[in-house]
Amino acid sequence: MKCSPAIPRPVILPMLLVLFLGGPVARLPAFELRAFFVTAMPTWIYNGFTRDGEGNNVQGSDVSPLRMTFGGGAEIALNERHRLEPQLWFYLQEYAALRDHDKTVPTQIETGVAVGDIANTLGIALSVPWLYTLPWPNAPGWRFSAGLGAALVFRIPIEEIDGSDGSEVGSYWISGRFIYPQVSLAADYQLNELYELGAGAEWYIPVYNAWAQEVSAPFLDETMVRLGLRIRRFMR
Repeated sequence: MKCSPAIPRPVILPMLLVLFLGGPVARLPAFELRAFFVTAMPTWIYNGFTRDGEGNNVQGSDVSPLRMTFGGGAEIALNERHRLEPQLWFYLQEYAALRDHDKTVPTQIETGVAVGDIANTLGIALSVPWLYTLPWPNAPGWRFSAGLGAALVFRIPIEEIDGSDGSEVGSYWISGRFIYPQVSLAADYQLNELYELGAGAEWYIPVYNAWAQEVSAPFLDETMVRLGLRIRRFMR
């Protein structure tokens, strides 16, 4: 695998996103830790590199996988409508560092190492979304939210398959391929004074494809969409 060039100016884009969100937040009162939550969400990982530039099937490149992810985080209230929800979540997925292409793609353990080095990886995602509680009348007990944020997503090789070099799989993020702006939607219902049950949708956008893409693949290649449930416990 070839190392990509140093990260140029487009890496500033997610930073500008954070600064954009930080403008109104900076004028808000002191933070308040209000609750903790846990999540269980199936996550779809889009693999846009199943065919090469000539339309041929890419050997070892699997269809877009669906993986179960688990995590947790905290609700930090800024005021009645604004809050931060930093969270950490995890997933497992096999990846292959293709020999014939400068690309690491989702694969299966059954894939032969003739296509490249293969490793099972632990995905670790740290996201910090800012959420706004939407003014929704006539819905007692419900809280509807929309938000923007930024996430860092790393794939750490934990099991090398058939003598593969796991560092080839793990080095793919070098050129900033771990930076994901995030869009969130959520609907939560308060069960009682302590617990709230909700559903959420989170879209992680692979903005690094603007500068680190070295093969013919869609811009949204490696985007992730999480849909699932969460339960929140309020501090009392």
